[in-house]
Amino acid sequence: LDVRAPVSVRGLDFGDSASFPDRESSIAAIRNHPLLTEPDVFQGLEGAEVVLQPETPSGVHVRGAAADHLAYRIDGVPVFSPYHAAGMSSAWNPDALSRLRLSSSGSSEGDPNSLAGVLEAVTLAPGERIRAQGSASTTQARVTLDGPLGAAGAGFLLSARSGFAGLLTHKTESSHLRGETGDWLAKLEMPAIDGRLRLLGYDSKNEIDAAATPGSAAVTGSAGAYNSFDWRSRSWGAEWRRTFSNADLRLLGWTAQGNAGARWNAEAGPVRLSADRRDVGILADVEHRTPRATILAGLRFERANSSFRVVPDSASQGAIALQARTPVASGFGQIAWRIGSRVELGAGAALAATERELYPSPRATLRWEGSKRLSLSGSYSRNHQFAQSLRNPESVVGTIFPFDLYLGAPEVPVARSDQGVIAADYRPTAGMRLTLQAYARGSDRLALVAPRSGEPFSLGSFAVGSGTSRGITLDGAMNGAHYGIVASYGAQRVRLEYGDSSYVPEHGTRQLFQGGIILFPTPTLSLRLGGDAAWGRRTTTASGEFEWEACNLLDRGCEFGGSPHYNGETLGGTSLPPYYRLDLGVRQHWHFTAGGRNVSMALFAALTNILGRKNVLTYARNPSNGQITAIEMRPRAPLVVGLDWKF
Repeated sequence: LDVRAPVSVRGLDFGDSASFPDRESSIAAIRNHPLLTEPDVFQGLEGAEVVLQPETPSGVHVRGAAADHLAYRIDGVPVFSPYHAAGMSSAWNPDALSRLRLSSSGSSEGDPNSLAGVLEAVTLAPGERIRAQGSASTTQARVTLDGPLGAAGAGFLLSARSGFAGLLTHKTESSHLRGETGDWLAKLEMPAIDGRLRLLGYDSKNEIDAAATPGSAAVTGSAGAYNSFDWRSRSWGAEWRRTFSNADLRLLGWTAQGNAGARWNAEAGPVRLSADRRDVGILADVEHRTPRATILAGLRFERANSSFRVVPDSASQGAIALQARTPVASGFGQIAWRIGSRVELGAGAALAATERELYPSPRATLRWEGSKRLSLSGSYSRNHQFAQSLRNPESVVGTIFPFDLYLGAPEVPVARSDQGVIAADYRPTAGMRLTLQAYARGSDRLALVAPRSGEPFSLGSFAVGSGTSRGITLDGAMNGAHYGIVASYGAQRVRLEYGDSSYVPEHGTRQLFQGGIILFPTPTLSLRLGGDAAWGRRTTTASGEFEWEACNLLDRGCEFGGSPHYNGETLGGTSLPPYYRLDLGVRQHWHFTAGGRNVSMALFAALTNILGRKNVLTYARNPSNGQITAIEMRPRAPLVVGLDWKF
């Protein structure tokens, strides 16, 4: 007998407990994503209201928000800018995780420092016996171990990953990226004081060099021959949790650090950047459950120390040094109350206090379950954010330097957003799901770097502005024993304003579509076909010589040459042609027994842009003759080849 469960895909996922429009996805569903032959946890959530820049993501955008407006956590512990570049996007090893949750329809309980919501990873639970899994491909190598420790119920998880900037088989040309990326995660769980204690450590590190001048003009070893970027994120946390008959008690403490450095050949001369953020915090909350209601209440205290420094190489220019100390104390509470059998009312509020002011953040939700197949909901929330990034998101350099350069209040204003979402969730059959949502959000007191600097980061100033976004999305999924289908469409209007000017940010694409199918013609063979399309893309034309090749095996790596800026160009003033891409992937795996263990091994490969369309990343203006050149994206080429295993 051949008994097969339905294929797990996003939206039709076993164990999904999130109430739409929030999202939850297992790693199994991300591994089955039609556009991802090699799993990436951020790109696996992309679609509808979640937007990533095609091919070269420099952050996750939720309902038109900037990348630095989304907070990241692993098992509740804050993590700063978990991004890699040059072949890898997410700095979270998928083998070490079990699920991802995106809470974006309202303010996240106990987290006052994110305008767009929180993306949280849940780590893999240690198994009853030691297990190992890993992968080796042309972009990365990773290994994960987990298992028990002794007989007292303790367990461990260890994970390490190394990426190859510009792919493993890079050329020796000066414009091809050089460097390394990597991350690791460690977890220890054990019983303690009638509860469960969990210790977590996480680290991500990146070093990338790019030629400061395109082509052969870059002389290796000469002064200013390369632009260099390095960034690191490190977090430590301890959580104790105890479950009673009708309540859960949690204590969580953490320290999180993010720092970055760069040497950049700016238009006015070379500069050196250093940025650092260090947070220390503690949270205590209790959740009480009754047959009709769930009540959550808690307290959170944290202190953030941040600094931002730019030092020109020229002695004639002064250095820029900004520092901020931002302590925040907050209390929060919420209740979810069932009224009858079909209506659920949720209400909550958080009150955050700094040394200068109080910041209330109310939220409310109303959900109606018309039947087991249909539910309707509406929500409103107000959020605040006490630190903002001084990276320029409109600069094309973000494709290889995606780290957010945070600076806290009072050096930057405390940003605020108000958001309303109306959503419908319809499940006509067990193997089909359709969701629809419409949203509107407005933000103010935003620190906008792009209007004041055409370089990749602020040179000491920024504009204070506001933003609006409106959108409607449609998401669908279907699965069976031999296939899984996902599709999403989103239409949005995003605009940022400052003074009497406004512009459309690069992530504010008007219409987006993603879809694809994964087929299992046999239990051990899978085929993937996925498409990605975008209309209404905008960009700011880059000035200065610029050379680019997207990561792929045909070109043997990634290429970034030049020091592009856009001083004098109109923000978002250039329209990009529609983007279309169709990818094909194949995966063959085998099962066998060795040493009394079940072993799984698989070979996989992907071909990208099989239709050979010439998509455009941006435009660059030649400073000598004013000629504008289209910078093309990934060609039709092999993208990745690899092997993974599990035993």
